[in-house]
Amino acid sequence: MHLTKTDYLEYTFCKKNLWLKKHKPELFEDVELSEFEKKIIEEGNLADEAARNLFPDGELIGIVGVNAIPVTKKILEKNPPVLFQGAFSFNDFFVQADILRYNDILKGWELYEVKATNDVKREIPHHHINDLAFQKIVIEQNGIHIIKAGVIHLNGEYRQRGKVNYNELFIIAELTDEVLEAEELVRGQMRDIHTYMDMAEEKNCECLYRGRNAQCTTFAYSNPEVPEYSVHDINRIGGSKKLFFDWIDRGIYRLEDIDNPENLTGSKKAQYTAYITGKPLIDKEAIQKELGELVFPLQFFDYEGYSSAIPSFNGFGAYEQVPFQYSLHTLHEDGTLEHREYLITEPENDLTLPLVERMKEDFDDVGTVISWYKSYESQRNDKLAELHPNHADFLIGLNDRMFDLMTMFSKNYYVDARFKGSASIKNVLPVIVPELTYKVLGIQKGDQAVERWEKMIFADIHPDEKKEIKKDLLEYCKLDTLAMVRIWEFLMKIKNV
Repeated sequence: MHLTKTDYLEYTFCKKNLWLKKHKPELFEDVELSEFEKKIIEEGNLADEAARNLFPDGELIGIVGVNAIPVTKKILEKNPPVLFQGAFSFNDFFVQADILRYNDILKGWELYEVKATNDVKREIPHHHINDLAFQKIVIEQNGIHIIKAGVIHLNGEYRQRGKVNYNELFIIAELTDEVLEAEELVRGQMRDIHTYMDMAEEKNCECLYRGRNAQCTTFAYSNPEVPEYSVHDINRIGGSKKLFFDWIDRGIYRLEDIDNPENLTGSKKAQYTAYITGKPLIDKEAIQKELGELVFPLQFFDYEGYSSAIPSFNGFGAYEQVPFQYSLHTLHEDGTLEHREYLITEPENDLTLPLVERMKEDFDDVGTVISWYKSYESQRNDKLAELHPNHADFLIGLNDRMFDLMTMFSKNYYVDARFKGSASIKNVLPVIVPELTYKVLGIQKGDQAVERWEKMIFADIHPDEKKEIKKDLLEYCKLDTLAMVRIWEFLMKIKNV
């Protein structure tokens, strides 16, 4: 059984999940990665490849997995100055190091891990540190002396101008002292992994003490006594550890079994009450006040944005969101509803200028701009104003008259237990406007929209496929703003009752 550094990090998160991966792999056969998860993996690989440009004299091991070990040994015999993806094993542990560079002065090797992040974490323990310590231990057991260790990460201040400048895009952060300090802890964990992997399967997993969004893939399998809707679904329950842990210690998983609800406050209390009573909590006065201040025409607005670890467009940095389309539903006071939209379909030198110019045509000069989680749209407008100063007054003006429809739910003016503590439009819409659904669309989630737009822009695809992607993107974004219109109408009915 080979245990990779990914396995090691999995163990530090949920050891039961790792045990199941190794002993019951069939549990993972039907688990499909989301487009978001695939994107994270892809971005990590792209950053790893891009960072090799910092070491032009490096030699790449062109094999992945344990078969790369003999190839690594053979290449090391030639004393290369830099080695990419060198493979080593020890006591069933296996690593492929992103970058090893020989230091002629100190007579040893520098170990670098490439992280597709905009910063580095120096706290101990942290996976940036533990990952390096794990690799150092395995590599040194093969007679390779590591004299330095560090992380190569993206520079959050970098902005692309023409050809990518890799020396400016990446920052090398030395973490040698932190890695040395963490070694004893990591060695102990490595011993524990072997012991645990040889044990019989334990009943639960440590994710029992985590909120729903922080649980492992096999949580339901390992914790069958936890219902589909449980205390784990209470809004941000992980932030109330004393209360949450007490429930778990006493085997309280169902909301109906909570015996001290008086300790719940704010959104947690509202969600619990809505669940127990079986009906929504509605603050009509607050809804009336908020919606009563909106000014017609109401312009329901939504961006879709693309980001990448390695910047693809001038003026943008690593992971900086590039707005590539928008949808705009305009509701006039007489009830007339109009729709406008724009989608970037070709990568131009000034990518976003046509989008901004079209926005100036589509938006009214007065009225309320309505978005969902307005900080996203506002930040995109700020970025576009930075890139196109001639249009800054228009873009900042949109922000000045923008209303966040999500706050009607995040501020607990309307709480339905079926939202499961979330104010996301994807959770709210199916509950209060069930006739509108994303399930019939070719694109159903934001991460899918990003993947399809990236394919349309960068991939060599048939014109018919490009046409289909364009249609799907426009339909998806259109539904986002139409959903806001229908949710607003729903709230208005409550307000007027």
